Amino acid sequence: MSLLLRVSVRAGLLALLVLLAAGCDRREPRVEQGLREGVLYRGNSSEPESLDPHLVRGAVEWTLVGSLFEGLVTADQETLEPRPGAAERWEVSADGLVYTFHLRAGLAWSDGRPLTAADFVYSARRMLAPKLASSHPENNLFFVRNARAYQAGRITDFAEVGVRSADERTVIITLERPASFFLSALTLFFPVSQTVIERHAPMDQRQSDWIRPGNLVGNGPFRLKQWRPHQDVVIERNPHYWGAASVRLNEVRFQPIESPTVEEAAFRNGLLHMTSTVPGQKIDVYTREQPEVLKSADDRGVYFYSLNVARPPLNDRRVRQALSLAIDRERLTERVVRGGTRPATHFTPDGMGGYTAPDRLRFDPTEARRLLAEAGFPEGRGFPAVELLIDSRELHRVVAEAVQQMWRQHLGITITLRNEETQVLNASKRTMDFQMVRGSWNATTYQDPIYFLGAWQTTGLYNEAKWSNSAYDQLIESTWTSDQARRTAAFGQAETILLEELPAIPLFFTRQVILVHPMVKGWVPRPFADRRLKHLYLER
Repeated sequence: MSLLLRVSVRAGLLALLVLLAAGCDRREPRVEQGLREGVLYRGNSSEPESLDPHLVRGAVEWTLVGSLFEGLVTADQETLEPRPGAAERWEVSADGLVYTFHLRAGLAWSDGRPLTAADFVYSARRMLAPKLASSHPENNLFFVRNARAYQAGRITDFAEVGVRSADERTVIITLERPASFFLSALTLFFPVSQTVIERHAPMDQRQSDWIRPGNLVGNGPFRLKQWRPHQDVVIERNPHYWGAASVRLNEVRFQPIESPTVEEAAFRNGLLHMTSTVPGQKIDVYTREQPEVLKSADDRGVYFYSLNVARPPLNDRRVRQALSLAIDRERLTERVVRGGTRPATHFTPDGMGGYTAPDRLRFDPTEARRLLAEAGFPEGRGFPAVELLIDSRELHRVVAEAVQQMWRQHLGITITLRNEETQVLNASKRTMDFQMVRGSWNATTYQDPIYFLGAWQTTGLYNEAKWSNSAYDQLIESTWTSDQARRTAAFGQAETILLEELPAIPLFFTRQVILVHPMVKGWVPRPFADRRLKHLYLER
């Protein structure tokens, strides 16, 4: 067992002991106390990297940020279709380029100060600031006129970018080209307060105390009450939220328990109302014995390994193909991951805007060995040291160990595993300090193939492999058309190139499997339902 894994397990066990000790002096279980006080106790798998809505990347952070902030548009609880958020209504021009949003009357920050259209303009300018290097503008603002050029530094005057305010309650956004999914893309474009941010640091400084308790202000249904690193994050109902009357939880207390085994034990001992996952070996047990607490939902995601195509031997396409062909995805999903996950024989999950991806990936160890030999490594002889970088969490470890064994068995090569804490892993991705690295994407905003395939363009911010293919780039650019048949065909051709070149190896399409106490109401089996905390409440 690696040092980091031992540290992670010890930290998880310590967290459980602390929770148990905290409950020993009470006659009622913590979940019962939560019911009485209107406090939801929830596992959140790991310590959040940040609470800055323009910098966060992972599910751990989005769950928190999505409760502390609200965009112009929100997603419907059932259908995921765009619904009014901070904007009570909007109009779209006939050519599909100009969106006019009308803010709700009396909008306020969580400290009671007025929130106006100018705050959304400032937030767009900050998200696109070149030095800030925001993690996700390509998923919501890169469709805006001159947004890419501004972030790249080719334009320095933000007035040329298509985001402006007409008055205190009107935000006007002009696109470069029509995007039918743009409203859904805005669900993760959150406003931030210029007054608060610039009180602590320059607008484009990544590290700042503005996100700490007592400093952070948002406009969501909850506000930050407490953040004790590696202990808990507590959010409380925001009385200044426009829909505060419909929020029924008083607080949500997040416990960063990295070990699913420890988290499940905390749930079983009445310390948590909800978990962030379920240990694979426990899924069958809960299916038989307590099916009412086992919840599962498609989270529109793909789990994959990104490859550093700039370094040998992974710069050889034949090696990348051999690695993919040696993976038995059926066995991996049925015996290791479980929970209803499906083998990923392509990159884009099904159900993205009517697009059906080409099934190109298969399990063929004979062809895998042939390609590896052709690349100069017959039976794996002479294959250099290669390292796979993963998070310390149990799921990532057991998946990596299973794939590691398949590569050893079918190719005769040994891939070394390196465990890092999630925040360190993300930093390694940004600096390309890896050969292979675990990754996963979820369509947290709009359900369109561009969300998955657009990210692999040469300039894609999520192109962790730094892969570049001009034909691929041109095909993705050609999808910006209202001709749906042409658009679908271009996506299919682009994905075929991606699956041939394999800068990333898809493993499986993900599902969220969690434990939810019967007293938690309002949860629905839809993607990301556990993140919509304003819809949840406790009732016996």
